[in-house]
Amino acid sequence: MPKRLPRSRTLKGDPKLVYYDSGGGQPSEPPIVLLHGASLRAEDWENIFPRLATRYRVIAYDARGHGKSGRAQSYTLADLAEDAARVLREIAKAPAIVIGHSVGGATAYVLATREPGLVKAVVLEDPWLARYHDGVWRAELFKALDAVVAKADDPAALRAAVGRMPLPTPGPRGERTVAEVRGFYSAERLATYYAAVDPAFVKELTRPEPVGQNAIAEARGKVTQPALLLCADPRVDSALGDGESDALAAEGAQVMRFPGVPHRMHGLKPEVFLEAIEPFLRKHRTS
Repeated sequence: MPKRLPRSRTLKGDPKLVYYDSGGGQPSEPPIVLLHGASLRAEDWENIFPRLATRYRVIAYDARGHGKSGRAQSYTLADLAEDAARVLREIAKAPAIVIGHSVGGATAYVLATREPGLVKAVVLEDPWLARYHDGVWRAELFKALDAVVAKADDPAALRAAVGRMPLPTPGPRGERTVAEVRGFYSAERLATYYAAVDPAFVKELTRPEPVGQNAIAEARGKVTQPALLLCADPRVDSALGDGESDALAAEGAQVMRFPGVPHRMHGLKPEVFLEAIEPFLRKHRTS
């Protein structure tokens, strides 16, 4: 796996959070903090982090229960948002532009309302909001992931199980399982991600009770910072529910839609992702 992030560091606390900080940037401009999606880790931003770091100070970290960060007793959205606030207070030490993907997008959304003084602007990449814990979106995939993470102590069995996982939708060449995928989300790469996911986090994703919905409901309509919403194509794979992009636009978000682009936009289409966010970053880095 290519190493495109700086040396990792550890933010002590409960749980510990392992983070990557590019340093640099202009002292008068906000840092950028990247929040990855469920079951992934900071390395999921390897196509994006170094490119942003040529101009900005960039920070990414492994969420609790992921990667090198510590495991925890609880994995609600409120917990994830509090961890993000810790990173902003203790690492960034300045109001930041927060970019979140999927559950990371939901975390950024909640964070912006709970800690408005820490967040200058938000970029929500196909955030998992209204459909969070609804038991429908990617249900089969998360059911398969539950079985996969149980094999973390047996690398060969884990790798084989990852390869058998179904794709949410067929790939561009008709791929139907992870084993058939080549490139950034190959089975080998995903196996390194899933091996480091706390099984309790996956259980949280598949719980019938809408644990995450309370925090999202409380945040609805209360994001006052500039917001950019990047919408994946629902015909391909999107976490956004019907009408949700219009609802966020009514709340004041700038909305951009990307026909043919799937949920993991930044990993699969990094150039498209960067071209989409750069005007927003330029506008709000000094305003």
